[in-house]
Amino acid sequence: MSEPLKPSELEKAVKEVAAVPEPDAEFVNSLRARFVAEGHASAIKHQEIQMKNRSLKKRLIWAMAAVVLVALVFLSTNPDVVNALKRLFGYIPNVGIIDQSTQVFVLTEPVTVTRDGFIVTVDQAVLNSEKTAVVYSYILPPEYVYPENSVSTTLAPYLTLPDGTRFDVITARHMASSDCPECYLRYLMEFPPLPAGVYEVTLEIPDLVAMPDNTAPRDWKFQLKFKPADPSEIAPVIEQIVTPIPATVSAGAPTQSVNTYGITNSLDKFVAVPDGYILYGNTSWTDPMIPPYGVSAELAYIKDANGVDIPFDYEDPGMFSAPGEMRYYWAFKIGNNFTAPVTLSFAMLVSLPADGGFFTFDPGPNPQLGQTWDINQDVTVNNEVIHVLSAEQGGIEPGFFMFTMQSDSNIVGASVIDLDHPPLGGGGGGGIPTAGVPFVSGYGYQMPIPEGPLTLTFTNVQLLLPGDWAVTWSP
Repeated sequence: MSEPLKPSELEKAVKEVAAVPEPDAEFVNSLRARFVAEGHASAIKHQEIQMKNRSLKKRLIWAMAAVVLVALVFLSTNPDVVNALKRLFGYIPNVGIIDQSTQVFVLTEPVTVTRDGFIVTVDQAVLNSEKTAVVYSYILPPEYVYPENSVSTTLAPYLTLPDGTRFDVITARHMASSDCPECYLRYLMEFPPLPAGVYEVTLEIPDLVAMPDNTAPRDWKFQLKFKPADPSEIAPVIEQIVTPIPATVSAGAPTQSVNTYGITNSLDKFVAVPDGYILYGNTSWTDPMIPPYGVSAELAYIKDANGVDIPFDYEDPGMFSAPGEMRYYWAFKIGNNFTAPVTLSFAMLVSLPADGGFFTFDPGPNPQLGQTWDINQDVTVNNEVIHVLSAEQGGIEPGFFMFTMQSDSNIVGASVIDLDHPPLGGGGGGGIPTAGVPFVSGYGYQMPIPEGPLTLTFTNVQLLLPGDWAVTWSP
């Protein structure tokens, strides 16, 4: 019997398995074909054995289990297989991450239609066994003027197959168009997968998304043709093997910041594209006190190993939180000009329900736009003091008041409501906040403005969590 591996020898063996060269494309394709063929043959053989002798059922189950065990050992220790499996996902520009475990088809070429000065282009389309993804963008005429008080009624796009079958859109979303400065917007639509052998469809767009009614041509049609994707058109997705570590805070931090709510921030994978890299990650939390979408990881800056700032763009993460999921997905794109490793520094914002607290405000009989009022009231919310400093009737129409506040704790934002009067709108400031700096919370009244004094109650507070929320990455 062989001697058991010592810890150092085991670590060495694991490293030897992990540190292997990437398999070539021929091996990846042959492996996929082999999986399919052997799986099909195995299933047929198993059926024949069952028909011949059902009494062997238990022994066959054990035999199959042994075969599976051997296969798993082979898959986990064969370097070429390990790396090939890593490449079953790929990235296509303007579409995102796709499953390429089955044949992938792409648009033979972009399709452009011009009508009344509007230029609409189907930039890309991707077809696999899971879905049909189509991306289009459009350019407005040079003389186009966006109308005031407009209404946009958009009928959903759909695909028409050669036999007349209609496929309705399942999901759709806006996409980044930084590579097309003249584009008004770019739009990604996902439809069901096309039947086997169908490689031509008609995309029908009744209305251009986000266009005001009666300001652009309607009923656009595009003939789309698909071809097998060339491997060079699909960038590999590299999974990052990381162990998220919750941030720690010092004992001298403000009261509410001691609790980090089980938040972890991690980089999951990256894609190398011709002009840089796209980094994908997520922020998760475990404390049920924070509602879904209650955490926001705001990227403050990216620096390389020399401390040089790296410009970045926001990218579509390709994944969105499921109902009730306590997770937030993010993605950023950077260029090629940097010295690794790269550090992504985040500001972590958390929204929590307020446990009460209110202040009063009297705008008087005839408040004017731009008029200000001193309030100077201290309100205790979630065991912390918020100083309500002043109010201003802002905006371009009467009825919207902006309340300037400040807290000596890590509260950097808040929401308020007048429980006696329905709101017309509300909101707060944007950007990355700083603890201790005044912030603004807004509330809009329906006209006419109610007679004062008015009572505003806190419904939510936003915290800036101290701690090291940085993520380090190397290509």
